[in-house]
Amino acid sequence: MKKILSDHFLTGFIPGILLPLVGFYLYFLSFFGYMELDAFLTHVIRANLAVSVLSLGVIFNLAAFFLFYTKEMDKAARGVIGATFLYAFVVVYFKVLR
Repeated sequence: MKKILSDHFLTGFIPGILLPLVGFYLYFLSFFGYMELDAFLTHVIRANLAVSVLSLGVIFNLAAFFLFYTKEMDKAARGVIGATFLYAFVVVYFKVLR
């Protein structure tokens, strides 16, 4: 059987960047579906919840990491870890330095 995904860093990095955004959107749909998206974003920014909600979305990276790890796609798993660290630096920046 032909492998659909190849084992490259970007194979994991791109989903690692996009999955937290999907998690952010699912959070919006689950709890604030009655609002418009722009009103929700304004509310989250004014209430200083953007980093917290985005951090919750990073949980999806855990599933992607284990998927790549069980498929023995180590470079792709490293890409997910790299994207997670990128989000971690953003969280630290907004929590500590601002």
